[in-house]
Amino acid sequence: MAHCGCAPPNKMTEQRMEDLKKAQALAELIRYSGDLSIKDRTYRLRTYKNCFIASDLVDCLIRMREASSRQEAVIVGQLLLSTDYIHHVVDGHHFEDGYLFFRFRQDDRPGLAIEGPSAVFLEGQEGSVANILHKRRALTGWIQYFFVLTPVKRVLYQFRTQLDSSPLSCWSMKGVKVQPALPRAVGGKYLLQFIFPDSSQKDLVLGADSSDIQLAWLQTLDGLGVEVLSSTNEEEEQIRNATSIFEFQAKTIDGESVSLEKYRGHVTLIVNVASQ
Repeated sequence: MAHCGCAPPNKMTEQRMEDLKKAQALAELIRYSGDLSIKDRTYRLRTYKNCFIASDLVDCLIRMREASSRQEAVIVGQLLLSTDYIHHVVDGHHFEDGYLFFRFRQDDRPGLAIEGPSAVFLEGQEGSVANILHKRRALTGWIQYFFVLTPVKRVLYQFRTQLDSSPLSCWSMKGVKVQPALPRAVGGKYLLQFIFPDSSQKDLVLGADSSDIQLAWLQTLDGLGVEVLSSTNEEEEQIRNATSIFEFQAKTIDGESVSLEKYRGHVTLIVNVASQ
């Protein structure tokens, strides 16, 4: 999997730290106890290296008195998954009490070891916002991915699914501006357009399926200090209702906003320098 180059969050709540310490101790205890069968297994003519069966881990946790019931053991297994100590061999399932192959991260082959934080790990960070969103691409239209925005590093991560071990891409929110738009002529999506400070970097356009999801992202972004611009719909409304140019603002050569009211009474030449 591709490395996105963004470091995972390094600050956590006390509860999260406790969960990680508990998971680390359990992972070491279980893996080195010899009580859990870890070996190569075959399913539908495909061999999966160094893995164990989920239901066997449930049995093991009960035998070791780390859980008093199968339901409680499943919760422990989910903790190990959410803290990145185990994962499904093809990242296709949450932890369940069944015939599913899982593997300890330490047992991943070197070429398959994760190179970034998993989706479930990031989603568990306090203050994170995570949803299935649609990414807009010029030729293929809307493509569905799972996105997580973390509050500590102010980084937006893109995954194929909610269970992926490593992100496909990530973007720092430093200096980024976000412009929302209502679903008019944009395929019925509530838009979030990320405008990056580096003009050579293309805008990232994401689409939410509801206004509630769009609002949750805007509130989180605003709380992180990301500048949220007026929606394009509001700008169109302002243009339709404007009575003079003095109601608008423009950018100076230094990128600062200035009201055109400043130029009232002066001869003003307005030139469209936009290029296709």
